[in-house]
This record gives sequence, structure tokens and C-alpha cells, in this order.
Amino acid sequence: MKKLGIIGFVFGLLAMILGLYLQLSLVPAAAAADANWQMAISMTNDAYFGSLMHQTDMAVMDAKTDFAVIVMFAGILAVLLSIIPAIRKIRIAWIGIILGVAMCFLGAAYGTHMFS
Repeated sequence: MKKLGIIGFVFGLLAMILGLYLQLSLVPAAAAADANWQMAISMTNDAYFGSLMHQTDMAVMDAKTDFAVIVMFAGILAVLLSIIPAIRKIRIAWIGIILGVAMCFLGAAYGTHMFS
């Protein structure tokens, strides 16, 4: 059970690293792409909507959502791998559960419409 707890902890760390990349890199890029998109709507310039810039902005916003779903499922996997060792009083598994739950909520915040 201790090995399973360590595996759950490692998946929790992996989910945390992915969550930090999401929070520090993809979310600001998606916010900038959304600002470009909103500015183009307000200017009513139809040339933007067929341009490469529009496709790039949409790809960045989609990448944020897709990556957030990956973070959410990595957090769920960390919780599932750590729950049995945590019940059996292995302390490192509790850290895996805490990281997994936190990353599950972070992924749900950006990858779904749960908090919008």
C-alpha cells in the first residue's frame, strides 16, 4: 500500500506541475487572445474573422480548456490512487489526495463551466 500511496503522491505532483503551467502560462495567453477577440468584435472588422490571427486566438483559448481538462483528470487520478493508502494510515497518500483535489478544482474552474 505504501507504493500505491507514493504513486498517488507522484500523480498529485504531476497534476500540480501541469496546473502551474496552466495557471502561469496558458491562462494569461488565453486572456490576451480573448481581449484580441473582444476588440475585433467591437471594431466590427470582418477581415479579422477570416484571418490567421483569429484562428490562432481560437486555438489558444481552446488549448486552455483542453489542458484544464487534462489537469482535472490528473487530479482525479491522484485522488483515486491515494484514497486506499490514506484509509490505511499512510501519510504521504494524504498529500496526494490534497494535491489531487486542489488540481481537480483548478482544472474544473478553467476546463468546464462549473464556476462560470
